[in-house]
Amino acid sequence: MLIDNFIFHLHYRWTVILLLVCSFVITCKLVLGYSFSCLKVDGLTQEQLETYCYDHYVYTWSNTHPEFRKYQDFYPWVNLLFLVHAFNFYIPHLLWKYYDSDDIKRLADIEVGNSRNEKRKMKLCYLASYVLATQGTHKLYTGMYIFCECLNYAISLAQSLWLGFFFKATIVLKFLKWTDFQVAYFPSTGNCSITVDKVHHETSCFLPLNKLYMYMFFYVHSWYIVLTILSGTVLIYRLVLLVPSKRVAIMKFTAAWIDKETLKSLSLRLSYADWFFLTRFQRVLSDVDFAHLVEKIALLSIYKSSDGRDEFNTCLSNDGCKELENSLDISPVDDVI
Repeated sequence: MLIDNFIFHLHYRWTVILLLVCSFVITCKLVLGYSFSCLKVDGLTQEQLETYCYDHYVYTWSNTHPEFRKYQDFYPWVNLLFLVHAFNFYIPHLLWKYYDSDDIKRLADIEVGNSRNEKRKMKLCYLASYVLATQGTHKLYTGMYIFCECLNYAISLAQSLWLGFFFKATIVLKFLKWTDFQVAYFPSTGNCSITVDKVHHETSCFLPLNKLYMYMFFYVHSWYIVLTILSGTVLIYRLVLLVPSKRVAIMKFTAAWIDKETLKSLSLRLSYADWFFLTRFQRVLSDVDFAHLVEKIALLSIYKSSDGRDEFNTCLSNDGCKELENSLDISPVDDVI
């Protein structure tokens, strides 16, 4: 079960896997394949020539536009770039795991299913009591999670821009046709300038990995743009949830078993942070268990505000659990349990 949302999961799981695969493929090509070579120059061995040109970078230029000269300085570093990007995408997840430590999963250690055993009822009572006992203390928890979501958005946007600057493919010049994109930005050959015994030489070098880099650039850059849009949408969604009526409507949509009036009543008693903390249990409980949990919290909050009874001890006792169960005779989840 995911404690974080699906968009969060896309960042630290699938995007990291994608980048690691890209880095692995490139590394295999560099180690095992044909990755770089140059035409021989008098006065230098082939190894010396290729080492010099590889370290000092080759450049390309167009016959029709000689002023457009582009150095292929990214060529040796693409696999390292993808490794760094993969680590950056994993940072928000590391921060959240360090802060959360799977507390929600431990609290919700309930046998999900349709069993009506007393153990399950008691654990739901414990959860309901815990949520109310800690009411008002979840601001830091909520703020930390939303901060990690903001980091996801910032990292997606920053690395999308970084990728374009790294490959120097941020601007398509007016004279450049789309069909010329590979020739201008990811050419298969380039020039290398070298001086031997005060004699200047120009030689051609072959860049067979550039075609692979071009495909990776298009795919990864497009994926970053999608992630940025999705991450921005999540932040807008968090702003929408500031309105209590929207919180009720969204939870009713995602948890249809819960009575709408119960949700309305609870939305008036729980702050934004408390509501957010409650929704974390929705990801580790079955729909029916979560519906019962919400109804128990609503009933206990009514007891607290009406007659001042010790609602926590009431729920934790067997008689209290029976009282709560009997109070839910009109609950829409009763027929399913």
